[in-house]
This record gives sequence, C-alpha cells and structure tokens, in this order.
Amino acid sequence: MRFSAPKPVLSRPVRVCAVQYSLRKISTFQDFADHVESYIDVGDDYDADLIVFPELLGVQLLGLNSEDEEPAAAMRRLASEMVEAFDDLFDRLATEYGRIIVAGTMPRLESKCLLNVASVYFPNAEPLHQAKLHLTPAERNIWQFSPGRDLLVVDTDFGKFAIAICYDAQFPELSKILCNHHGVELIVVPYMTDDRRGSCRVTTCARARAIENQIFTVTAGMVGSLPRVTYFTSQFAQSGIYTPADFAFPMDGIATEAAANVEQVIVADLDLALLDRVRNNGSVLTFLDSQSDTLHTRFDGRVHTEARRC
Repeated sequence: MRFSAPKPVLSRPVRVCAVQYSLRKISTFQDFADHVESYIDVGDDYDADLIVFPELLGVQLLGLNSEDEEPAAAMRRLASEMVEAFDDLFDRLATEYGRIIVAGTMPRLESKCLLNVASVYFPNAEPLHQAKLHLTPAERNIWQFSPGRDLLVVDTDFGKFAIAICYDAQFPELSKILCNHHGVELIVVPYMTDDRRGSCRVTTCARARAIENQIFTVTAGMVGSLPRVTYFTSQFAQSGIYTPADFAFPMDGIATEAAANVEQVIVADLDLALLDRVRNNGSVLTFLDSQSDTLHTRFDGRVHTEARRC
C-alpha cells in the first residue's frame, strides 16, 4: 500500500486572544480599569484560555498627570505610584473571569533599576514576571530602562509558554534557548512601535521564530495615542497569531491577523499536538535538526520554570 494514514494525535488545544489595544486619554484610574476590562470581557465571550495585551500597557496612566515631565522621570513615577493598583486590577480580573492574562508590560523598580516587565496573572494565584532583556536606544537613553537577565517559562494546563517582549523577539537565540532546552511551544510577544517599519520588524521576526522552532507565536500591539505625552503621540500595530509553515497549518503560516492600526481583538484556536506531528514528520525538521547542530548560544542568566495549574 502506497499510503498509510498517521496514527491519531491527542489534541492539546489552547484558545488565544490578542488585544490590539487603543491608547487614549483617560481622566481616572477607573477609566483605565474599565477600558482594560472591556477587552477582557470580549476575550471571555470567546472563552479564551490566554489573553495577551501590548507592551507598555501601563503608560496610558501617564495621561493622568498634567505636569510636563521628562520621559525617564515619568516612567519612574509610574513605577513607584501605579504598580500596586495595576497588579490589584489584573489579579481581580484574572480571578473573576477565570482567565490567564498577559497584561502587556509595566515599568517596575527593582532596587534602583527601572525595568520593562511583562506580568502574567492567574485565577487565585500569584502573578509571574518577565523583564525585557534587550533594550532599544530609546529605552536605554530616553526612558533609562535597565535590561533584565533571566527568562521565565510558564508551565500551564495546556503546555509551556514564554514571553519575548517586542525587541526580544528579534533575537533568535533567546527563542531557541526556550524551545530547544525548556520545552516552550508558544511565545507571546507584547509590543509597541510607532510606525509600520517597527511593526514589520516585530511581525517578521515573530513569524520567523514560529518557523525556526516549529512553535506558535502571538503578537499584541498598541495603536492610538496619548495627546501631548512625548513619545506616545502615535503608535502603529498589526497584531497576529502565527504558526509553522507546513501542511498541518494555514498555507501562509497565519492563524489570524488584525487589520492594521485599528482597535481590534483577534482569537485563534491552536492545537499544540500539531507541533509534535510537524516536528517529527514535517516537510522540514528545523526543530529536530537544530538539536544536533553547532549553532548554540551560551546564556549566562537563569531560566526558571513556574507551574500554574488553573
């Protein structure tokens, strides 16, 4: 017989919701809370397991201050004054809606260092945090962030995922470490860019990481503006959920993609069991072949896996 059907593969589904968030002027913290919850309510309507917000989500709160601040001072004030309320909000929403939420990023102080940190919130459990490792010139020189050093792997009921914040997605070694050595099959990429070129860099690299490692990647970008708040007067995004490029997946490797630069929520069902199939029997075997090549990177930080069972 020329053809033998493959044995059935047990399904490992996860429904992912990516929020293309619209930055806009607010008057109170409650305005921010209501705005955030409106998106989570949509994700809840779709019964999403994982809801992802963009990078620097918390900067919307800068609009509450009428003073003309230097960017670095504004970021430090945000980190010192708003983190507790931010955490309380997302802890409550994760528990009330029963969802895992990647709440974009928020500036946080660690000792005297200012970090750009993505936080993951769970129903009735402590949040987990991933600091951005690679910093753009603006982040180093204007906002005066410091880089993080460690990597987080989140082990959930549906599988293991990790976070690559915006610029971090443009360094393939980071994803290779997470996927080859720590079992990550889904990488979420919260990002914020101010023009199409920046969004193109993030999107292209996220798609490349999906193909190289035979994983799923999810980008969630920021649109809209904060009038008269320096460096946040214009944002551009086209968020997407991406797959390997092989027969078991959409022909162009795009599970779904948002319209460019409009407020939108996108949702896709991903089956992690398909990754097992394509990694062992795909048209190409990039994941397996990368196990035995010599293109390995030394990582001097710590990779820690945290389990959260909901």
